[in-house]
Amino acid sequence: MYFTETPSLREIEKAMKMVPNFTPRGHGVVILCKHEFAEKNCIGTPQKEILARTVSRINNPLFQKRFQKYINESETIPVNFRNSKHSTTFTDAIKKKNKRDYALMSALYLLTAEFALWQTVKRYIVDNSIDFKSLQPAGISENGYTLFCAAKDLYLGTNYLTISDLADTQLIPPRMFALICNAMAIRRFGLSTIHFDKRSDKE
Repeated sequence: MYFTETPSLREIEKAMKMVPNFTPRGHGVVILCKHEFAEKNCIGTPQKEILARTVSRINNPLFQKRFQKYINESETIPVNFRNSKHSTTFTDAIKKKNKRDYALMSALYLLTAEFALWQTVKRYIVDNSIDFKSLQPAGISENGYTLFCAAKDLYLGTNYLTISDLADTQLIPPRMFALICNAMAIRRFGLSTIHFDKRSDKE
């Protein structure tokens, strides 16, 4: 149970509750089961079906209610990027990366979604790895911090954001929820879930 309301404050609260000199294991069930290996690609599968398959094993009624509302009402599907700049930055970021590393692809997808966040973290990405241990993002927005936590969870199997967090419409804005759902799909199915169109969406 948390007493704070935002991801950044919850991070501080979580750190305050930690046992000194003890590093807890990230169990990874918060967004994607750590033992759930990437599945075969889904080229040609409708985006809504891909997303539904991605979250089908999440047994949280509030999350599923929010997800169904998003699927049924969203006009942005199958647009996968926050805007055209996100699409361009992500495409450039993965050019020389191992595209079969779905954890890396999903993390980069989120980290490139906000300019200030990407400027902060990109120097910690070397070859096909992200040095999250050395990353202490500063000067980023609340949304940027949410994206950072989700990227870290998908990459390392940590639990900075819980399914209950994702179900909370006050804590996770709709646009962030959509991006995280897309990243979860990439983590499970790879880049075949992404439509690389060049349309520019409003923030």
